[in-house]
Amino acid sequence: MGKVAGAQVQFNSGTPGTGASIILRGLNSLGDSYPLILLDGVEISDLNGVDLGNIERVEVVKGAAAGMLYGAQGGNGVVQIFTKKGSANKKPEITFTSQFSSGSIIKGKNSVIAQKHSFETDANGFITSSGAKLAVDANGSWGNPDFMDPTANYFVQNNKSYKEKVYDHLSQAYSTATTFNNTLNVTGGGEKSDYSFTLSRYQEKNVLNNSYNRTSLGANIGFQLAKGLTFRNSMQTIFTGDDLLSGDADATIGGTSTNRFALFNSFPYIDFTFKDPSGNRVVSANGGDKTTKNPLSEPDWRNRVTNRIRIIENANLNYKINKFIELDYKYGIEFTMMDRSNSYKNQTTALQSSTAYWGQTVKGSIYNESDKITRQNSIISAFIKTDFEKDFKINFPLKTVTQISYDYRKRERRNYFAQGTELPSFPPYNINVAANKTSGDFYGTFVTYGMLLNQTFDYKDLLGVSVGFRSDYSSAFGSGSTPFTFPRGTIYFRPTELIKIKPISEWKVRAAYGEAGIQPGDYDRQTTLSVQQLGSTSTIYNPSSLANPSLKIQHAKELEIGTDVTFLTKSKKWFTSLNMSFTYWKHSTADAIQPASLPLTSGASQILDNLASLESKGLDLSLDMRVLQTKDISWDFGARLGTTRSTVTAIANNADIVDGLFTVRAGQDIGLFSYMGPLTSIDQANGVSKVPYIAAADQGKYQVVNGMVVDTATKRVFMSAQADAKNVGSAYPNFTASFTNTFTYKNMLTLSFQFDWYQGNKIYNTTRQWLYRDRLSADYDKAVTINGNTGAYVSYYNSLYNSVSPSTWFVEDGSFLRLRDISLTYNLPSSIKFLKNSSITVSGRNLMTITNYSGLDPEATTTSDAQGNSSASKYVGAIKGADYFAVPNLKSVQVSMRIGF
Repeated sequence: MGKVAGAQVQFNSGTPGTGASIILRGLNSLGDSYPLILLDGVEISDLNGVDLGNIERVEVVKGAAAGMLYGAQGGNGVVQIFTKKGSANKKPEITFTSQFSSGSIIKGKNSVIAQKHSFETDANGFITSSGAKLAVDANGSWGNPDFMDPTANYFVQNNKSYKEKVYDHLSQAYSTATTFNNTLNVTGGGEKSDYSFTLSRYQEKNVLNNSYNRTSLGANIGFQLAKGLTFRNSMQTIFTGDDLLSGDADATIGGTSTNRFALFNSFPYIDFTFKDPSGNRVVSANGGDKTTKNPLSEPDWRNRVTNRIRIIENANLNYKINKFIELDYKYGIEFTMMDRSNSYKNQTTALQSSTAYWGQTVKGSIYNESDKITRQNSIISAFIKTDFEKDFKINFPLKTVTQISYDYRKRERRNYFAQGTELPSFPPYNINVAANKTSGDFYGTFVTYGMLLNQTFDYKDLLGVSVGFRSDYSSAFGSGSTPFTFPRGTIYFRPTELIKIKPISEWKVRAAYGEAGIQPGDYDRQTTLSVQQLGSTSTIYNPSSLANPSLKIQHAKELEIGTDVTFLTKSKKWFTSLNMSFTYWKHSTADAIQPASLPLTSGASQILDNLASLESKGLDLSLDMRVLQTKDISWDFGARLGTTRSTVTAIANNADIVDGLFTVRAGQDIGLFSYMGPLTSIDQANGVSKVPYIAAADQGKYQVVNGMVVDTATKRVFMSAQADAKNVGSAYPNFTASFTNTFTYKNMLTLSFQFDWYQGNKIYNTTRQWLYRDRLSADYDKAVTINGNTGAYVSYYNSLYNSVSPSTWFVEDGSFLRLRDISLTYNLPSSIKFLKNSSITVSGRNLMTITNYSGLDPEATTTSDAQGNSSASKYVGAIKGADYFAVPNLKSVQVSMRIGF
């Protein structure tokens, strides 16, 4: 992160095994925006679980101009990963790296929980419940407090101190996370071979007190089989296991969530670590509420284990026939197998079984699942290279490269599950002893192949032109078998090859145009039927969302113009060199997929169709500078800046599309928040009816407080009509930036740090909205002055809650500046016998965050609405922006040692 301008990499959760969201140069689709991932030149599913210790370098292809090389898969950009290789004619080198990390969740700068309360109290100041002093029962469950009614007394304030013992629920919810990561790497090579072997073991106890582990074995071996003929094989085998539990109510057997909001959004006098007389933590500690379970009690009644095996095998055969012709063949296969066991114990003997329990039934259940996914990628290429001066003895400095490639990809998935419910009250538990048994399976496949032709011309180092096209066929395309063709073209010019411009040592001007695609889902265009058992008869029925045989590929086009400049100064010490890269880009997507509503008579609720078009544009800026260079000290500075704006240019019938918290509206930014909100002026008119909200005769009863219109008598904020929505920004930032500094002293000490800056993005703070429900938000402690009276008026804040309907009041600025990484490395002296390239590093991650956001972590956002329903796959262009109490990222400290032999 922070190394590539224009790449948005955001870590949405501190849960182990969770990948980052990646957006390269804005959004090309209202659906999935994840880029194509290549490992050693062939496609893999994602980056999750890939051993970072086995990676040599990463290259990023951001635009459609280069993404065309990957055709219908390249529309969202490409991330290419290359694993470590050995070196020919080199003795074996052994490197061992060991790292320990300790971290805790980011909590923000201020408490988000109110320190005072407004509940009814007795003569001694203790909170009452149903008129009596609030007390906990024998099982550890508290009654609900008596709420004072602010509609009966508008002067009710949140100004009472707790007499009861209170608890820090964040500390109860999240513990300290610890990780151990050990890696052993052996590299070397002979006269005609090289090798690199890697073994690593990663273990984590996360902040939810769950465990996650990963064992990786990697090998990269190359051979020269004959003159011009080489063979390389790289393989990674990754074993992962976890016992991650949700910590929240989970009625869907097999599902899991890391949400612990049920604990956080509870009255502070509740002790969730309390154990009942049976030695178990109580399931319902909050007033016997069945829907608000104690997340800490879940391990007492639930066991969930997931084991995965992921094998990534890449083979590459390359034959340089002569100086003109080179043949290259790559074949990759990725095999992933997952086994999951998820069980809930029979809880009929639990003390709270009649009140609350875990799972679908109090009698328990077992769910076993097996998932197998296979991906294949086969690429054969021919390269024809010529040099007019060297090959043909022609006094014309022209070099050419012709590339012809055939690219085949196939993915298959097969899933099985077996489920049993209502278990006996005693172990052992398995599906055989369950009263009810069900099972099922799923199979899906996807095939695509394409042909690429690309021609490059280079005249000296002065001028270069590249043109080409790619045609793709796919099982996910629309009706018929017509391929989609994507053209591209690039050109560059170096003025410094013609004229010398001091202090510029190199100057390159470039431009590119290209097209690429984003495919529909595997079966989005094919009619599929669902199967269900009805008594003893098997039945089939249409799904609620129909496939569309005429569905077309989403087609992305992009133009970019840029320049790269290198400055060399006469200074021998300060600012000796500077490299700058600047790119302006603009791309558009036609035929973006959206669901269209259907009449009930059709038997389905919607059908997917090509209904929208998008446009994105922005700037990428990179700057690298040698600030200081002396005999002993060097200082390097780097900056990356990317601006992005993605808008919806058209929607069929010009109709707004709303799902959860997000609105898709023609002419507006993607990720839009648009809701009702507080009036900002007393004479404000309804934007729909154009009639003033407050009649002129009544306007004297209101005043503007903190920018909002308030009834001076009731102290309630006047909210606009729901249809009178106001646009308050997008979940996506106006720009992202990263700044890195690296200081080196005598090649012994290296200090480096990186700041990441997100600016202009909005967050819908659902967590804060829910805290308003029970008057737990820290906002309730803040006094306001209304009609000359000052106090923390409950009526004022209650009027902003507005049930769970979205309101502009809960949309906040999500901008932040974060110290992403800081590290200090000491390189052990090379004079130490037997050791080389050895070092000790102390580092920190996410140690400081500067933000005005009131929540815990502005980076940990999802797309969940007020009820926890995700919009991530709903074709609204949203992959982040809602704070539904995701696990915050970790603030951590690491110590690592690297020993080389």
